Amino acid sequence: MTTELETLKRESERLSTLLSFMKIFSHELDRDGLLLLVMLEITKVMMADRSTLFILDEKTGELWSKVVQGNEIAEIRFPKNLGISGHVVTTGETLNIADAYKDPRFNQEVDQKTGFRTRTILCMPVKDEQGKIIGCIQVLNKKGDGFTREDEELLQALGTQAAIALENVRLTEQLTKRFERTEVLLDMMHSFTSQLERDRLLPVIMEKITIAMKANRSTLFLVDRKTNELFSRVVQGENISEIRFPKNLGISGHVVTTGETLNIADAYKDPRFNQEVDQKTGFRTRTILCMPITNAAGEIIGVVQVLNKKDSVFTSEDEELLRALTTQAAVALDNSNLFEEVLDIKNYNESILRDMATGVLTLDEEGKISTVNPAAERIFAIQHRTAVGLPYDRILHTEANQNFVRAIGDVLTTGQKYSGYDLKYHLPGGEDSVNFNVGIVPLKNSKGKPDGQVLVVEDITQEQRMMSTLSRYVGRGVAEQLVKNKDSLKLGGVKTKVTILFSDIRDFTTLSERLGAEEIVKLLNGYFSRMVQVIFSHGGTLDKFMGDAIMAVFGAPVHHDDDPIRTVKAALQMRRELKAFNARRREEGKGQIQNGIGIGYGEAISGNIGSEQRMDYTVIGDVVNLSSRLEGLTKGYAQKILISESVYLDIRDQVPCVPLDTVRVKGKKQETVIYGIDDDVVVSSKP
Repeated sequence: MTTELETLKRESERLSTLLSFMKIFSHELDRDGLLLLVMLEITKVMMADRSTLFILDEKTGELWSKVVQGNEIAEIRFPKNLGISGHVVTTGETLNIADAYKDPRFNQEVDQKTGFRTRTILCMPVKDEQGKIIGCIQVLNKKGDGFTREDEELLQALGTQAAIALENVRLTEQLTKRFERTEVLLDMMHSFTSQLERDRLLPVIMEKITIAMKANRSTLFLVDRKTNELFSRVVQGENISEIRFPKNLGISGHVVTTGETLNIADAYKDPRFNQEVDQKTGFRTRTILCMPITNAAGEIIGVVQVLNKKDSVFTSEDEELLRALTTQAAVALDNSNLFEEVLDIKNYNESILRDMATGVLTLDEEGKISTVNPAAERIFAIQHRTAVGLPYDRILHTEANQNFVRAIGDVLTTGQKYSGYDLKYHLPGGEDSVNFNVGIVPLKNSKGKPDGQVLVVEDITQEQRMMSTLSRYVGRGVAEQLVKNKDSLKLGGVKTKVTILFSDIRDFTTLSERLGAEEIVKLLNGYFSRMVQVIFSHGGTLDKFMGDAIMAVFGAPVHHDDDPIRTVKAALQMRRELKAFNARRREEGKGQIQNGIGIGYGEAISGNIGSEQRMDYTVIGDVVNLSSRLEGLTKGYAQKILISESVYLDIRDQVPCVPLDTVRVKGKKQETVIYGIDDDVVVSSKP
């Protein structure tokens, strides 16, 4: 009877212990916390010195566990076939060792390092519900005698509970990871869709991927198919800078050319990794996960490179997450490209409309005004902000303009385009009018249905004709100033300080003898178009063409306080434009041309010279002769931009100059020092 009671008591205690284990383990859903809790409770229940729960990592073929070291939890790992634990995991056999030092599988070095003395060992495999070995429990030093058969049964029951708890933790971690991944993807989608400008989108993508991947940093490289390079945009202070390199170099180059994902556990052991980057930046790259980005058409458009997974290496789960993130990034980049294309077209069209001297006015299908460009505002004396959205006949109609308004209505009704020439539009008030030509064209949408109309209006009043003429000699801004000050266009002259630029093509006579007339004209037209555009863009005036030479004036008829530096900047850009012009001719298999530029600064007489029937705006004076002489002297120097001493004194703080020689202008006794400017100098801001 006593034996049966003792048996029942032990069974009751065993069940009580298991129930207690189940209750304790069910509340712990953190893997690290669970491992430590299991080891603590098993040590207590088994009345031992210590216990360790080893988990089998099938991916690496290792056993691992968590141990407390001071205030931190550290991880230990070793191959699954080593020692007592390795034997148990690989064979499935339970080991109950009464004297550890007599068992050849026991590693005594561990005791020697830790100062702990292992006597008895009970080590048992831990299996999941399918009977698969997922790890083992190792209990050391049963207090009193060695481990008994009852201890083995109890440990087996405890191991079963531990396996259930571990499975619960695994399922919880899976659900948590899925939830976190969903949250990350939703956050990425929100972040990406809220930013469409590519320069701003790229840093957002890199930041979000870095956070999601729990890494130190990330970089997104895009493929530039025109240059066969990979490039990225990085934020440096308030600016965005760009880095570029050939698309076949390094880790990223390998990934973009092969389409292969690289998961590198030790960057310094991979020969494709460029260690010089770390040496320059002071950053230490450990692990790398690099993956291609593919667009909807299946084309590789770039790569994402993630560096240094925090406290670990990148796993297959990380690869899956990054793959999902790059899919979102690819969609965002496609949207960004579409946005930039639409924005470019919009800006291009708006720029054209804004800068056109021709008026453009558009109507919707109901005849309400949609767009009025600045020229149309000026011609019709209306404002965009007050006209848009109102019917055309309300804005443009007066009794005197009824024929023009009727023509607009006819186009809306019939869908037939209309052209009118030398029409007169009477401005509000009835006193002023504008002479104009107009073309009215019906618009259709993508389905061929009526979608309004566009009016293209050309102002042909005298002032506009004058502007058209002046724009051949000066930039539009200068021409507008001249038109406002009509007195400046009369015969006569004024003494003023000007900067003169002379430019001439070298050996043009020889070149013209070699080329045909048609080719010579084509060459000069292309060359002059580039050069004149540069002169206009810097506020200069085209004085005249002299065969293959150009004479430009800065400071007349419109004066700027910085005319000398404007002229030098124009000369430097003319040299750059010449290089681009030659590069294009080289691609076409044609010969190259060279030029020289001379610049002088001083007083001259400027104004219109001629007769009432024909006049030319020009400047005359010693500075003109000096500039022409300097241009001729460029044949003898390496520098192809020569300036006078007066120019040098004005620009020396902004442009590096080389003193070259002393010359005397024909008809002058006083000599002047000349200076040269290299093509590649950088112009600094004036202090």
